[in-house]
Amino acid sequence: MHAKTMEGLAGASASIQMLSTPMNVAKEAERKGDIDKMKRAMSYAAGLTEQAGEYSQKSSEGMKLDAQEAKKKEEERQEELIRARQKEREELEKRIEEKKQGETKEPESSFDSAEISEEGKQQAEAAVQHSSAAADSTNHTQDVTYDKSGEAAEAVEAIGENVNVSV
Repeated sequence: MHAKTMEGLAGASASIQMLSTPMNVAKEAERKGDIDKMKRAMSYAAGLTEQAGEYSQKSSEGMKLDAQEAKKKEEERQEELIRARQKEREELEKRIEEKKQGETKEPESSFDSAEISEEGKQQAEAAVQHSSAAADSTNHTQDVTYDKSGEAAEAVEAIGENVNVSV
């Protein structure tokens, strides 16, 4: 924010706040019928109103200067972006021209590759064998049911009984 804008806004605000005092004095003098006092108070109020107007003009000038500075900065930023785009375009055109001539400095493939070491391959095989052995061992287990005393009881399927459960 420009200094003129801040000064104008602060001054206008202060002038308007101070305007209430002479206006209250003028109203009181009017009620009492004291015309001289009322005229003096109104002249003070008029002076403060003019002062507030001057500060308002100053803040308007400051805001215009702020707008001009902002516009200038935006134009400079736009010009800088245009220069950057032109530079990028020139570099791209240069790379395209180099590719056409076969003088490219970039590798043919534009992706990364990874190689797995022998130790990594052995660990992967061991993990696969371990997981298949664990899967085989789970297939041979039998479902076990425990009774209230904590002893293993025969599964219902083994003794051939049906259990009906209602909810």
